[in-house]
Amino acid sequence: MSRSRFETMKIIKKEIINEFDEKFNRGDIVLFKDINDMLKYNKIFSILPKATRVKDLINFLAENNILIPFKHQISKNQSTTKYAFREIYKYKTPLNLRKNSFLSHYTTMYLHNLTENIPKNSYTNQEQSKKPSNKNYDLQQKNIDKAFSKPMRKTNHIAFFGDFKAYMLNGKNTERLGITEIEVDGDNLAITDIERTLLDISIRPGYGGGVEEILKAYINAKGQISINRLLAYLRKMDYIYPYHQVLGFYLERAGYKESQLKLLESMDIEYDFYLNYNMKNPSFSERWKLYYPQHL
Repeated sequence: MSRSRFETMKIIKKEIINEFDEKFNRGDIVLFKDINDMLKYNKIFSILPKATRVKDLINFLAENNILIPFKHQISKNQSTTKYAFREIYKYKTPLNLRKNSFLSHYTTMYLHNLTENIPKNSYTNQEQSKKPSNKNYDLQQKNIDKAFSKPMRKTNHIAFFGDFKAYMLNGKNTERLGITEIEVDGDNLAITDIERTLLDISIRPGYGGGVEEILKAYINAKGQISINRLLAYLRKMDYIYPYHQVLGFYLERAGYKESQLKLLESMDIEYDFYLNYNMKNPSFSERWKLYYPQHL
């Protein structure tokens, strides 16, 4: 009687695992196509019965803890199961899900020692394709008021890794402005530098632990950042909204030098703006023409 495909896989278990160990590193994402190609072209698998399917091999490897399954939600209504090789890393594995992505927001606050909290989840960013400049956009106060009267929109692109989630953001195309590398757990990972991190969390406070945490980050960054670099990043990123008013407010509240504040104050302050979304009964800074939570 011929052996079943499952019995054969058990017999050559060591050889199968060796093939995967040679091809993948811990924390890599193993795709259906990767396994299909191995099943087709690697000699070791030629002894398996022709009825062996990719799903059979995936189940075998998952049962032996070689592939670690996780849920990859692309939108509210679309998700799939994907697999990490041997181990899931909080920073490296989410980065492997998308080409040219980088760590950002609350994750980089922590890695740059800008927060004492240890974020439960992780954040990665991937730049979108280039879009036309915003220079000709007709910004109006009523549109600003309307946009910031609502809760901040958050991504539905999330990977669920058991104890933590990885939020996958799609940012403006900046040609990787302010992206550097840092060694984490023996791997060099792409990450926003301190100035880019402060800018990103100021623009999307819901991804930076909230405005109180962000203010603490500015305080912790004193003596480490270049205000000129921060402003150069802001100008190059060409946002529609006047985020320099947000930066000026944080820098003032964090106790930065008046000469540094003047660099932001010299920029046009034409509109009333907002530190956060959906605020109730906010206070108002005359200097920065900015609404902010009363408790700040």
